[in-house]
Amino acid sequence: MISILYVDDEPELLGLCKIFLEKDGDFQVTPIESVQQGLDCLLTTSFDAIISDFQMPDIDGLEFLKRVRSHDEDIPFILFTGRGREEVVIEAINNGVDFYLQKGGDPKAQFAELGHKVKKAVRSRYVINELRTENEKNRGLMDHASDAIFIADAGTGMLIDANRKAQELIGRNLEEIRAMHQTDIHPPDKKELFPDVFLQHAREGTSLQTEIIAKKGWHIPVIASATIIDLGGKRCFLEIFHDISDIKMAQDALQLANKKLNLLAEITRHDIRNKLTVMGGYLDLIKERPSESQHSMYVRKMKDTVTIIGENIEFTRLYQNLGIVAPTWQNAHEIFFNACTHVDIKKIKIQSDTEGYEIFADPLLERVFYNLVENAILHGNHVSLIRMSARESATGLILSLEDNGIGIPVPDKERVFTKGFGKNTGLGLFLVKEILSITNITIRENGEYQHGARFEMHIPREMYRIAKNSRRDRCHILSEDTIKVPTPL
Repeated sequence: MISILYVDDEPELLGLCKIFLEKDGDFQVTPIESVQQGLDCLLTTSFDAIISDFQMPDIDGLEFLKRVRSHDEDIPFILFTGRGREEVVIEAINNGVDFYLQKGGDPKAQFAELGHKVKKAVRSRYVINELRTENEKNRGLMDHASDAIFIADAGTGMLIDANRKAQELIGRNLEEIRAMHQTDIHPPDKKELFPDVFLQHAREGTSLQTEIIAKKGWHIPVIASATIIDLGGKRCFLEIFHDISDIKMAQDALQLANKKLNLLAEITRHDIRNKLTVMGGYLDLIKERPSESQHSMYVRKMKDTVTIIGENIEFTRLYQNLGIVAPTWQNAHEIFFNACTHVDIKKIKIQSDTEGYEIFADPLLERVFYNLVENAILHGNHVSLIRMSARESATGLILSLEDNGIGIPVPDKERVFTKGFGKNTGLGLFLVKEILSITNITIRENGEYQHGARFEMHIPREMYRIAKNSRRDRCHILSEDTIKVPTPL
């Protein structure tokens, strides 16, 4: 928690500031109504930062700043004032103010910005203090920072230092970095802008969203901020880059949210329509006045079907936030067998030799396996074996799901993934392809007609991994005896 001394001669503003800043638990604010009281308080209490009004009776904010700086050069000092004269700003900067923020506007936004400035000032002062000592301890602290930190000579623009995170982020060692100009880590179309841009943002205490370039040419989205420091008598830029790659990925996922919700509607309508057809069939059988045992069996199956319909509706509730939930690492072997437990596999042998492979995929991966297995059973013509296997290639992992059924004719190998293709509603394989495409996984049918279908899923290299202590030399078999009652997915 950051402790703040806030000096202002307006009691109501003191109270509002304390309420807004403390509500999230990041700050503890001590409100003081005069500079003299503030100076007295500093003699007995230490604070992480100071916020001060400018125009106050007896002693104004600039004089307060000068007195604080006379004995403490490091404590962050933010001038928060209704006066915006240029000469006031210049004098404040000359006397070591960290940030200058003008009062006015929406209170919530204003105090949020004030809190941001305090956090930024505290962080920057902390980093600067650590850099000043120039010893191994401070080197370790810098290297353990979660953000990438570069230091550049403000005069020449040459990079003179970088922490471990910075080296990892752009894929270069310290020796390589020290031979680079600060513009070399930015996109070519923005190189000439950055010396002036960093100087401007350093003076204003603001940040900007941009990109830096890794050694391999990758563009990495970052939030960049900078400050000017004195390092061994040399004026330098301290540049901090916060990697927002995950945030950008999340934004991309949000753009797919509507598409995934449409998939959900398709899945639900498809499944419920099929189950209603089943219900109608059992009702027709009951009308034929079957034996008592048959009648009981039909009623039981109808109840099971009603349960499945209810669970499909529940499925819409559970997945109403599709596209918002981030992909997760999933064990391909376990997810495949879980999917098989939701299908009536009859006398079919289910085999998997994918133990140990984990896939970074959408939560609907189990639905993908379920649809592929169900497709084999419904359309494979007397399938007795369904097998999932994995092999690594130069570009990623090939996950294959194959059966020993009739297979798919050559003209239909691509058409099977189009919406509406097939004997029923034609949604199963279309949905499989759409779900996989959301996580950059592609699928194709590569079996030999009359010898079985084989669906191959290509998983990019960065989207799969091998679990520790896994036994990839083992083959697992799931049989009808293993599953007492198939449960709907």
